[in-house]
Amino acid sequence: MFGRCNFALYNKYTIVYKTFYKRQLSARALLSAASVKRQQQPHKLLILPPTTSHGQNSLHTTNAQHLRQSMSADTKYKLTEVEGDLFSAPETHSLAHCVGADFVMGAGIAVMFKQIYGQVDKLLAQGVQSGGVATLQDKERYIYYLVTKPQSWGSPTYDSLRASLVAMREHMRKNNVHKLAIPRIGCGIDGLEWDKVSAELNSVFDGEELEIVVYNYVPK
Repeated sequence: MFGRCNFALYNKYTIVYKTFYKRQLSARALLSAASVKRQQQPHKLLILPPTTSHGQNSLHTTNAQHLRQSMSADTKYKLTEVEGDLFSAPETHSLAHCVGADFVMGAGIAVMFKQIYGQVDKLLAQGVQSGGVATLQDKERYIYYLVTKPQSWGSPTYDSLRASLVAMREHMRKNNVHKLAIPRIGCGIDGLEWDKVSAELNSVFDGEELEIVVYNYVPK
């Protein structure tokens, strides 16, 4: 009888093992195999659907716009030359020319700037020295006075011109100026070479969202 009891218990535990523990062990084996397979596979990028949150959508739009601007920034700067009178430039374009820190403006195109826009006292009050820029505002445009020398009778250098251009660029950035009309600045009576001046312009403004139109006055 004792032997029959042991045999019955053996059969009972065999059935439990096959129906319960064996299933658990098989499931664990499958999970372990799947885990190993995932580790061996390369990681894939998870692309999430657009969120419906207004704040996050705005952030996504802002980042996308910034990316587009960064990618296309190098193609937005443009420098062209035309024949004509600088003062016939559209009012959408700000103007710029070179002066001395004394703002005498007694020769060259500076004379026309002085006659048309005046306000010499206001320019002097800004206290700009060589390498800086003074400004006046005429309606929606700015008039830039690139101070490239201490006195009007002196001569500018390429370094002082570049410093003035950088100062003007910073003002333009802060005030969203994207169109500029100029003569061949620093050339003429100031004696700089246009090839070198245009190279300075390209160096300072490359990458800016800016259109520069150079007006060459040709008497008829």
